[in-house]
Amino acid sequence: MKKFIGVLVIIVGIILGLYIGGWIMFIQPIIQACVAFDAGLLTGLIVGTTILKCIFASCVGTLIAYLGIYVGSLIMYSGKFKK
Repeated sequence: MKKFIGVLVIIVGIILGLYIGGWIMFIQPIIQACVAFDAGLLTGLIVGTTILKCIFASCVGTLIAYLGIYVGSLIMYSGKFKK
Protein backbone atom coordinates (compact mmCIF):
# COMPACT_ATOMS: atom_id res chain seq x y z
CA MET A 1 0.00 0.00 0.00
CA LYS A 2 2.89 2.36 0.77
CA LYS A 3 4.31 1.84 -2.70
CA PHE A 4 0.99 2.69 -4.35
CA ILE A 5 0.56 5.87 -2.29
CA GLY A 6 4.18 6.85 -2.95
CA VAL A 7 3.78 6.43 -6.70
CA LEU A 8 0.52 8.37 -6.57
CA VAL A 9 2.22 11.26 -4.73
CA ILE A 10 5.03 11.24 -7.29
CA ILE A 11 2.58 11.37 -10.21
CA VAL A 12 0.55 14.16 -8.57
CA GLY A 13 3.76 16.11 -7.88
CA ILE A 14 4.89 15.89 -11.49
CA ILE A 15 1.46 16.87 -12.83
CA LEU A 16 1.24 19.76 -10.36
CA GLY A 17 4.73 20.94 -11.36
CA LEU A 18 3.77 20.87 -15.03
CA TYR A 19 0.49 22.67 -14.36
CA ILE A 20 1.90 25.44 -12.19
CA GLY A 21 5.18 25.89 -14.05
CA GLY A 22 3.85 25.33 -17.54
CA TRP A 23 0.34 26.71 -17.55
CA ILE A 24 -0.01 29.19 -14.67
CA MET A 25 3.46 30.73 -14.88
CA PHE A 26 4.31 30.43 -18.59
CA ILE A 27 1.35 30.15 -20.97
CA GLN A 28 -1.32 32.07 -19.06
CA PRO A 29 0.75 35.29 -18.59
CA ILE A 30 1.56 35.32 -22.30
CA ILE A 31 -2.14 34.96 -23.15
CA GLN A 32 -3.03 37.75 -20.71
CA ALA A 33 -0.38 40.04 -22.24
CA CYS A 34 -1.77 39.32 -25.71
CA VAL A 35 -5.31 40.11 -24.54
CA ALA A 36 -4.09 43.35 -22.95
CA PHE A 37 -2.30 44.25 -26.19
CA ASP A 38 -5.44 43.61 -28.25
CA ALA A 39 -7.47 45.78 -25.87
CA GLY A 40 -4.87 48.57 -26.00
CA LEU A 41 -4.13 48.26 -22.28
CA LEU A 42 -0.62 46.81 -22.39
CA THR A 43 1.64 48.51 -19.86
CA GLY A 44 5.23 48.12 -18.82
CA LEU A 45 4.15 46.42 -15.61
CA ILE A 46 2.28 43.71 -17.53
CA VAL A 47 5.27 43.17 -19.80
CA GLY A 48 7.66 43.03 -16.84
CA THR A 49 5.62 40.57 -14.80
CA THR A 50 5.10 38.39 -17.87
CA ILE A 51 8.83 38.25 -18.52
CA LEU A 52 9.62 37.44 -14.88
CA LYS A 53 6.98 34.73 -14.72
CA CYS A 54 8.31 33.16 -17.90
CA ILE A 55 11.88 33.25 -16.59
CA PHE A 56 11.02 31.62 -13.25
CA ALA A 57 8.42 29.18 -14.58
CA SER A 58 10.83 26.31 -15.17
CA CYS A 59 12.47 26.73 -11.76
CA VAL A 60 9.15 26.73 -9.93
CA GLY A 61 7.77 23.79 -11.91
CA THR A 62 10.94 21.77 -11.37
CA LEU A 63 10.99 22.48 -7.64
CA ILE A 64 7.35 21.46 -7.22
CA ALA A 65 7.87 18.26 -9.21
CA TYR A 66 11.06 17.48 -7.27
CA LEU A 67 9.25 18.01 -3.98
CA GLY A 68 6.53 15.58 -5.07
CA ILE A 69 9.13 13.01 -6.09
CA TYR A 70 10.99 13.46 -2.80
CA VAL A 71 7.89 13.08 -0.63
CA GLY A 72 6.67 10.13 -2.69
CA SER A 73 10.04 8.43 -2.35
CA LEU A 74 10.01 8.98 1.41
CA ILE A 75 6.57 7.37 1.59
CA MET A 76 7.57 4.45 -0.61
CA TYR A 77 10.77 3.60 1.21
CA SER A 78 9.86 4.53 4.79
CA GLY A 79 10.75 1.80 7.20
CA LYS A 80 12.76 -0.33 4.75
CA PHE A 81 16.15 0.61 6.11
CA LYS A 82 15.43 0.30 9.84
CA LYS A 83 17.06 -2.50 11.77
